[in-house]
Amino acid sequence: MDYKDFKETLKEFIKIKEIIEELNVVLKKFEKDFNYICLSRYDNLIVSVLKKAMNDKYNWIEYFLYERNAKFTNKKIITDKDGKNLPFRNYKDLYNLIKYE
Repeated sequence: MDYKDFKETLKEFIKIKEIIEELNVVLKKFEKDFNYICLSRYDNLIVSVLKKAMNDKYNWIEYFLYERNAKFTNKKIITDKDGKNLPFRNYKDLYNLIKYE
């Protein structure tokens, strides 16, 4: 998968997740006993396809989506095996991190 397709797919997936969260807020306002809508089968399918398409053997996509809540940072949080800091500021950095050997 090239960078453009990776970025577009991941951004669209994140947008859909944000819309679902907005829907949960509205439904909670409508019905106070409402819990939330969870589309975990959909989430798992999309993440699985992205991981396979990118050969993401170190689970960077899951890290970005679930551990970092789809947020990048300018802080130096990732280092390689030689102790070199690797950037994590944007989609290009994530793409390069996945492709990094």
